Amino acid sequence: MDKLIFDRLSSDVDYALNNAKSDVFLKGAYNYTDLNRVEQWCEYLQNRLKNYGFNQELIFKKDWNLRDYPTRTQIDRIRNNIDILKDFCYALLTETIIYDNTIDYKKANVFEKILYDIYEHLNIFTRNVNLQYRIGAIVTRKKNTFLTINTDVWVKKKDINLNYNFAIMQVNRKYVTLKGSS
Repeated sequence: MDKLIFDRLSSDVDYALNNAKSDVFLKGAYNYTDLNRVEQWCEYLQNRLKNYGFNQELIFKKDWNLRDYPTRTQIDRIRNNIDILKDFCYALLTETIIYDNTIDYKKANVFEKILYDIYEHLNIFTRNVNLQYRIGAIVTRKKNTFLTINTDVWVKKKDINLNYNFAIMQVNRKYVTLKGSS
């Protein structure tokens, strides 16, 4: 997938306006390739979050082309998709999307920065808490926590170094489907 872009500057926009016929990538121009990238990232993150109970089905358009002109409804759908993904990871502190009639380089940066922050949040969480055995939910404010592992044969304490202030990813329950055990 293409790398997310969230560091556009007004100078990038000025350069794109003054070099509209350029064959090189214009970071300050927001076009169909940018919309396709954002849509692909939304779908990718939706699929990754399903591993944590995310149950929303988002709507995507991944075939933007040169002749497509995004309407307010389409941009609001993208905004809503990103907000739903962000809302699921409610412990994540990141940017806020503004719903209005415009989209500029700053708002485009916000879209992609939120997606990047969700991606990084998942990577850090998975790297630090994805264990080979089942554990109960535990919330802690310590940097290091002790988890008891019970395999019905032996009990051992395991020291786990966390980069977050919690051991289990906090998610917004309204997006989770709870299944009973049999």
